[in-house]
Amino acid sequence: MHMTWIKNRLSAGAAALVVAGGLGVLQPAPAQAAPAPSYWFFVDGSRERCLTGGKIDGATSRVFLTKCNGSNFQKWDWRGDDPNQRPYEQLQNKATGLCLATDNESMENNAVWASQCEWRKGMRFHYDGATNTLCSALTNYSTCLVTEPNGAVHGSTEGGWMEWWGSPV
Repeated sequence: MHMTWIKNRLSAGAAALVVAGGLGVLQPAPAQAAPAPSYWFFVDGSRERCLTGGKIDGATSRVFLTKCNGSNFQKWDWRGDDPNQRPYEQLQNKATGLCLATDNESMENNAVWASQCEWRKGMRFHYDGATNTLCSALTNYSTCLVTEPNGAVHGSTEGGWMEWWGSPV
């Protein structure tokens, strides 16, 4: 009787191992890691000042031009997946984690800032290397980023210094 009990226990243990091994086969494969960010610099037409995300004030941050120094405040990552022929994606600042944003309240002097990333038109941009423009997905005025000699950055459709030189880090 003692041998029968041992055989039954061994059979039950072997069956448990088979079931446990089978469960491993049924588990989904581990998720693929997200691709590493591809950071970019955006230099204004003077080729001396870079688009910079600055001091965080609550959930937003100032955006301005300052002398290019290679800091994380001057590195921007393209985020999102816009399937259009001319994709508009978010630009997330490496240092702050906030995304570039603008509005189109008027034809010129529209605010530019960085805030929590949301997939909306005022927070999606396209860089055109042929024309050296950095424009938002806003459709009312086709707002592009322009710069001022004092380092201010704003959105405008009226022209101004719109030349940007974008390049991967």
